[in-house]
Amino acid sequence: MTEGGEKPSSDDFDARLRAAKTAHEERSGRRRKSADGSEPKTGMEGLGFALRVGTELVTATAVGVAIGFGLDYWLGTKPWLMILFVFLGGGAGVTNVYRLVSGMDSGVGWRRAGTKPPKGDDDTEYKE
Repeated sequence: MTEGGEKPSSDDFDARLRAAKTAHEERSGRRRKSADGSEPKTGMEGLGFALRVGTELVTATAVGVAIGFGLDYWLGTKPWLMILFVFLGGGAGVTNVYRLVSGMDSGVGWRRAGTKPPKGDDDTEYKE
């Protein structure tokens, strides 16, 4: 299939695939470029972020309520554990939103993605 028995690289294939997709999107009118050649913002990024923030808060609080209600039912302490876990769930939701806003959710661990760990952390060296 290839001339000279040489296998095409996957990078070459990826570049050709991206170019073909871009050309198809521009021809079909789905993709527009701004004046400086960069991709225009659609305005939906902010909506997705807002929905994720709301989901984080509601889900964490709902899980807290469910755990509190289950423990109250099991232990017969109505409504004290549910009240406690409402606050714990709300605190967990606020903590998750803080991590989301500060960018800590995009990397592995508790630091921002792309930052180096301190030397000696877990007795490992940072390799780039």
